Amino acid sequence: MTGMPDSRLPAHLLIAIFIIATSYLAAKPLDFTAPNASPIDAQIILTAELVAVDAARRTLDMNWYPGLSSGCAPDTHFVADIYFDPNLLDSSSPSFTSLPPFSPAYRLNSSQFCGSTSPVALLATFRAVTKLLASDLNPQISMKSSTLQDYPFDIYNAKFSIYALDHDTVGVIHLNVTKSYGIAVIPFKTTIANVSSNFEVTPTRTVVLGNVMPYLSIDLQVSRSKAIKGLAILVAISNWLLLVAILVISAATLIHPNTRYSGEMLVLLILTLFVFTSIRKILPGAPEVFGSRIDLYTILPILMAVALSGFLFLLTPFGDAYSREKMGRVIQGPSLFDPVKDTVHGFPTTSKIQVVKMDSELGNFETIPKASVGAESRSDNGGRVDYTTG
Repeated sequence: MTGMPDSRLPAHLLIAIFIIATSYLAAKPLDFTAPNASPIDAQIILTAELVAVDAARRTLDMNWYPGLSSGCAPDTHFVADIYFDPNLLDSSSPSFTSLPPFSPAYRLNSSQFCGSTSPVALLATFRAVTKLLASDLNPQISMKSSTLQDYPFDIYNAKFSIYALDHDTVGVIHLNVTKSYGIAVIPFKTTIANVSSNFEVTPTRTVVLGNVMPYLSIDLQVSRSKAIKGLAILVAISNWLLLVAILVISAATLIHPNTRYSGEMLVLLILTLFVFTSIRKILPGAPEVFGSRIDLYTILPILMAVALSGFLFLLTPFGDAYSREKMGRVIQGPSLFDPVKDTVHGFPTTSKIQVVKMDSELGNFETIPKASVGAESRSDNGGRVDYTTG
């Protein structure tokens, strides 16, 4: 028909909406420089690569690539020991030591770095594993903290304190971070499939602290990606909508009991229990142990409602049989119309009606006494039979 507006969205608009939504939900790579407020003239530059985040073990793994800010200049000769604050490192970090003397995370020799022609020697790298803290403040004074039970809205903080000392003179060597990249996508196995969980790591503070021995302080905030949060919210909403549909069907079946449909609904409820628990197991990065916040607000009440509906369906056949028994008593009772025949002529002379009164609830019946509604008389006039109703 012409003149009617087309209510369908054009294909290119749908594609644009999909691209925008995908760009918004995709995990953003790590991107920061340090210090970002007041750049310093550093002799060592670092490139940071985000490798892994483990919320269960509370660790963050990063690869660091040291280099020389001035390149391999002829007058660049020093040996620098790069240290990380051991109080912030995890015990699985290669350079972790709990007691002094502390071991350097990496020793950078400028002569070897610039003099070697091997491509392997030119790619200097080391790894540091830091702890994930539940708050950006001291745990003793912090009023708010996050745990894995807050999935998918758990937020952690990772701190790095980096400094470099000359190996010969123990003098301070300045360093900074000029580039960072990487997305923490961690695959892990479940009983159903191999799924992955990704995190977004964003810098909250990158400054140089300390006067006597300045060090580079880097604070990072670690949270679930928007895609993981969106998936968890979508699963929760879908579960509740499915629960509402099941409750509506259950209520209709219980109000109008039918043994055939009750059996089918019971099978559907049993399958629903397996579906909910299966979806819970494949949520990316969800705690393996049942009892997190997402379980308390979605899985647990839904399982309880489905189990209660299944129990009521088991009682439906008994209620249906009880209802049929009560209805049988009504059918087998006195007839609604009970005509009384004339004892002389054999024809009905008086019609009586016996009414069975039934209230709104089955099982309560009352018989109203017979009432006379009319009388009939018969006369024979020359072979013609006439009836009159009184």
